[in-house]
Amino acid sequence: MTGDEFIEQLSARPAVKLTRHQWAVLGRGFREMESHETGLAGRLQLGTLHRRLVAVEEADATHLAIRCLATREDARAFVKARLEAYERMWDG
Repeated sequence: MTGDEFIEQLSARPAVKLTRHQWAVLGRGFREMESHETGLAGRLQLGTLHRRLVAVEEADATHLAIRCLATREDARAFVKARLEAYERMWDG
C-alpha cells in the first residue's frame, strides 16, 4: 500500500488495518499526543498524522487498527468508550 492509498483509506473507512511493518513505514510522522494501556489489548494511542487526528490500536499480535477522528471531543469519547469496554472485559 502506498502512502496516498493509506490516506485515501483513512478518509473512506472507519479503520484501516495495517501490519506493524506497514505502520512503521506509513506511520512515519505520527506524533503521539497521549497513550493508554488497555490492560487487555495493548496500547491505545492518540496523535496526529498528516494533519489528521488518529487513534492507533493493537488489533492483534501482528496488526494495528488506525482510525481517523474528526475532533478532540470525538477522540476523548472514543478513548473513554474503549477503556470502559476493556474494563468491563477485565471484570468478567
